[in-house]
Amino acid sequence: METFWKDFRYNLRTLRRNPGLTILSLVSLALGIGATSAIFSVVNAVLLRPLAYPESERLVMVWENHFKSGRDRNRVAPNNYLDWKENNRVFEEIAAILALDEKNLSGAGDPIQVKCHRVTANFFPLLGARAVLGRAFLPQDDIPNSNLQKEEPPEGQRVVILSYGIWQQRFGGDPGVIERTVQIDRQSYTVIGVMPPDFQFLNQPADLWIPIGLDPAKDYRAIFGRFLWVLARLRPGVTLQQAQEEMNSISSQTQAQNPIFNAGWGVNLVPLEKQAVGEIRQTLLVLFGAVGFVLLIACANVANMRLAQATGRLKELALRAALGASRLRIIRQLLIENLTQAVIGGFFGLALAFWLTKLLVALAPANIPRLTEINLDFRVLSFTLLVSLLAGTISGLAPAWQASMLDLNQTIKEAGRGATAGGSGKRLRELFVVLEFALAIVLLIGAGLMIKSFIRLQKVDPEINPERLLTLQILLPQPAYLEFKKRISFFEQAIRGIETIPGVKSASAVSNLPFGGPRLTAFFMIEGRHLPNAIDKPRADIRAVSHNYLRTMGIPLLRGRDFTEREITGDDAKVVIISETMAQQFWPNENPLGRKIRINRPENAPDEIIGVAANVKNLDLESSDFPTVYWPHQRWPFPSGSIVVRTTIDPLNLSAAVISQIRSLDPNQSVAAVRTLDQVLYASMARQRFNTFLLTTFAIFALLLATLGIYGVMSYVVTQRTHEIGIRIALGAQRSDVLNLVIRQGMGLTLSGVGIGLLAAFALTRFMKSLLLNVETTDPATYLIIALLLASVALLACCLPARRASRSDPMEILRHE
Repeated sequence: METFWKDFRYNLRTLRRNPGLTILSLVSLALGIGATSAIFSVVNAVLLRPLAYPESERLVMVWENHFKSGRDRNRVAPNNYLDWKENNRVFEEIAAILALDEKNLSGAGDPIQVKCHRVTANFFPLLGARAVLGRAFLPQDDIPNSNLQKEEPPEGQRVVILSYGIWQQRFGGDPGVIERTVQIDRQSYTVIGVMPPDFQFLNQPADLWIPIGLDPAKDYRAIFGRFLWVLARLRPGVTLQQAQEEMNSISSQTQAQNPIFNAGWGVNLVPLEKQAVGEIRQTLLVLFGAVGFVLLIACANVANMRLAQATGRLKELALRAALGASRLRIIRQLLIENLTQAVIGGFFGLALAFWLTKLLVALAPANIPRLTEINLDFRVLSFTLLVSLLAGTISGLAPAWQASMLDLNQTIKEAGRGATAGGSGKRLRELFVVLEFALAIVLLIGAGLMIKSFIRLQKVDPEINPERLLTLQILLPQPAYLEFKKRISFFEQAIRGIETIPGVKSASAVSNLPFGGPRLTAFFMIEGRHLPNAIDKPRADIRAVSHNYLRTMGIPLLRGRDFTEREITGDDAKVVIISETMAQQFWPNENPLGRKIRINRPENAPDEIIGVAANVKNLDLESSDFPTVYWPHQRWPFPSGSIVVRTTIDPLNLSAAVISQIRSLDPNQSVAAVRTLDQVLYASMARQRFNTFLLTTFAIFALLLATLGIYGVMSYVVTQRTHEIGIRIALGAQRSDVLNLVIRQGMGLTLSGVGIGLLAAFALTRFMKSLLLNVETTDPATYLIIALLLASVALLACCLPARRASRSDPMEILRHE
């Protein structure tokens, strides 16, 4: 320890004597370690840290699996859930959730829309969650409700649990909120509890929870279909495979009992941790691999600097060896120097990681799971220390080993003339440069592919004109608007009133705004065509619309006609408009106009196709075109939907007037998500924009570090070959000859690294395929442009020391020698 302490103090003095080299090394290490720790903090929170529930490894999501269509995480039919609950022997508890059932909250201030989860009473005990204030649900709170669209329990038996956020925002954190009455969809509910601030189910934050009220005596299948999420906790000792086998057996029984509804449907168990991660796992692993490349480039940079420093200290090291220092003793001293530098760099890297983590959370799209859990905890701190020590070892071991390989006689003899590191030292430095460029080009090609994919995503035509289009979300409270006629009347009056506002060109309404959420699909049957069984029934995206919807949105009508106002609001109109994809898919060589389809159930009245509209990217710009049916509002009087307003001026300038018009019809009506369609489109690309930004940032770091690496090596080469260059010039070499000499050596290293990097990129970028849109991972243009870019930057980095070498004065050099 005494020797170690002496080496440590000597190392600090050595770092102070070489401030330029020390600063460059610390900057390289801080960039590499800081970026790596920041991304690891995300990986740690999303992939590694257990869910914030007791024994979370026993929690599973139970989905229905439609084998033929491949929908293996389909929502569950209530009656199937009730059968599973009664017959299974593998679950300790099994609960049902009606997720994101939006509600109106009023009474304390302006009415607002809130996200509500309707859950069975055992939901919170199953998760092991306790209320921070009040209590959770009891079995007697979950009163059976035969119609989920009505609130059957008497007023005194309606209870609600608030989220911590809504308790703070709406009620000021008042502890007296317990037993207080609040208005939810204009019905009185009693607050019985408040959940902790960190409680969240999956990535679906809710503002409040109410009992779902499933009635075991009710057959929900014919009316509601499949709409529940099901959560279960495995019994101790039961494996996922054992549970899956038993649920497969129960599923076979339900298929036999109800073959029409359950034919072709099975059960799929998914661990809750896997469900929580979703599709983000591969994205995070790609980003973590990318930032790992940045760290390796930083280590290679530092190793090169240490090699250069060690070369200048050969006389000192030779004297130490001559005085009795063993080779191991010299290696240890040099390695401790590098580890000291790496730990200091890691300290600065940790500060950078803290800032980068805050930036990542601020820039990250909302759909990244467990976003609020991202922080620098003990695991991240330990990882940073480990990475710092690893980086110090990687970047210091090779230079220390090389410097310890001394020829004492030769080194001391040449001390007065300036010793060199020998051929092996030169090869090692060149190897590090080649490695830097190989890693850098892999990152740059990955970033180039992401940028090209994002540019193509932005160029995708949504078949909607988003300019000057205001959107806002309306949720009509039940049971005030339980009658269909009241819903139709409200939307039609609102639209007519909005169209009278100066600056409004047209207005309409739609059940689901494009790019604003998931599809609502339904089966449909074509009149005159026989399908062998229920599994083969095709599905379409169903959008209920008000009059002038296509014109307001700017969706071209390719064939046929639009809805009339009577067809939108009347009682007997049975017509639909379909998308071009649907027409081409089901009537490829026929005219679909005049054909009839039955939507959702065979007993439904048939609807005549009166028009064919252009395809719209309803889900997002990445999704393929899906069959779409536009249904008149009267056929599906939605309680919630979006009003769209085409304006002649800035849409947001009219938002207050539009909201005022809606409130004039109903003062207690909430209005949410007031945005332009441009903003909706921008938000729909948040994930792709975030991934592209991060990968491009890492690639720029890699390019800078690789450029510094080649510049540093060539500067060192010029310094070491000063005597040789002076003699060459004295013997008649021209400046162009000297330039060619230095540039040829630097570009040889560059092109070697580029060649190796291209081969590595060809193998590694295939892991990015799911992140790209209409771009092949082997896109030739991207590979060529990136290779030329990197070669050009390297050429510039080589030209600076080459230019300095070409201007050398041979007399001055030889006089000095």
